[in-house]
Amino acid sequence: MTGLVRDDVRGMRWDDDLECWIVSDPELARQVLGNPGFSSRTSQRLGELYMTEESRREYHALTEFLRLWFVHTDGAEHTALRRPVQRLFSASAVRALAPRITEIVDGCLDDLAADARRDVVPTVAEGVSGQVMAHLVGVTQEPSVLHGWSRTLSGFIAAMYRRDHAAAAHRVMLEMEEALASAPAVEGFPRDTPEDRARTTATWAMLLFGGLETTASLLGSSLLAVLGDPALWAAVREDRPGVVESIVESVLQQRPPLRNVGRVVADDFEFAGMRLQGGDLVLVSLEGDGLFDGHRPGQELALPPAEEQGQRHLVFGHGIHYCVGAPLSRLEAATVLRRFALRFPDAKLADNAAVWGPNLSYVGLDHLYLDLGDGGRRP
Repeated sequence: MTGLVRDDVRGMRWDDDLECWIVSDPELARQVLGNPGFSSRTSQRLGELYMTEESRREYHALTEFLRLWFVHTDGAEHTALRRPVQRLFSASAVRALAPRITEIVDGCLDDLAADARRDVVPTVAEGVSGQVMAHLVGVTQEPSVLHGWSRTLSGFIAAMYRRDHAAAAHRVMLEMEEALASAPAVEGFPRDTPEDRARTTATWAMLLFGGLETTASLLGSSLLAVLGDPALWAAVREDRPGVVESIVESVLQQRPPLRNVGRVVADDFEFAGMRLQGGDLVLVSLEGDGLFDGHRPGQELALPPAEEQGQRHLVFGHGIHYCVGAPLSRLEAATVLRRFALRFPDAKLADNAAVWGPNLSYVGLDHLYLDLGDGGRRP
C-alpha cells in the first residue's frame, strides 16, 4: 500500500485489489477533479505500470497517440489545446446541428422499424451517435466500424497489460489516422510539422472516440428508462415542457454512461487527511453513491427539480476538464426521445428486453429489444 489510510475520512480509501485510491464522496470528487495536485496524465502512468518495457517499445506510437489526447493534459496546456475545438461544440454550434441530428434520428428509426430483431442498440443508440460523429468529423465509416474502433481502444485503455489488446488498438489507430487524414474537420488545424499533424490527428481521434460509446449508452439508457415507466413514457409522448430534458439529466445522474475517471497524484502531498505519493492512481466516482454501488438497472428513475438539472452530477466532469461534447450528447438524447415517441407511441419493452454489457467502467446496453406496437407511423 502506498498511502496512509484513515478510517475516519469519508469518501476516500485505498483499495488493495485495484491498487489505487477510490474517491466516492461527490464533494470530495469535485475537489479532486479541480485540484492541480491530481494529474490527468493517466494514460502515460498506466502504460508505465502495466505494460512491459518490450511492449512499450513495440507500441510506442500507440501510447504516444493516446498521450496526445488533450484529456490527458493539465493546466495551461490543456486549456490551449482545448480552445480551438471549444467553439465547435458551443451551444450555438450545437443548435445549428439540430436539423441534421433530427434527420439522422428519423433515418435510424426507419432502420429500427425494418429490423426484425427490434434491437434499439445497434440501430438507434449506435446508429445515431455514430452518424452524428461521422457528420461532425467528416469521415465515411459506418457506425458499426466507428463503434468497433471505440470499443477496441476502450479495451486497451482498460487492460494495457494485454498484448492482444495493444495489437488490436494499434491497428485501430492506423485506421483512424488514415480516415482522419482527409477529414474536413482537421482543415484549419496545425499540420505543418510531423508534431503538428500528430497532435491534430490525436485531437480529432479523441473527439470521435468521446462521442461514441458514452453517447450510445445514454441513448439506450434513456429509452429504457421511459419505456420502463408508464408515467415517464406518457410525459414524453405529451412532450410536456422541460420533461424530456429532465429525464436526460436523471439518466445521466442515476445511470451514468461512465462510472469513474482516473487521475494520478502528481507529487507527494496531503489531501483529505491522507498522505498521497506521487504516481499513485486515483479512481474518482462519477456516480455519487460510491464507485460500484450507484443506481442499478431496473430501479425507477427519480426526476430532479428543474432548478437542479445538470448541477448534481459529475458525469461530464468538473472544472477545466468539463466535457466539451456535453451539449451535443444532451441534444442527441432529447431528440431521440422526442422523435421515438412520435414515431412509435405504442412501443413497449419486449420480454427480457435489456442486456447489459459487462464492464466496470462503462454502463451500457449490449441489446434493448422492443415491441413497436403497430410498427410505427411517420411523425
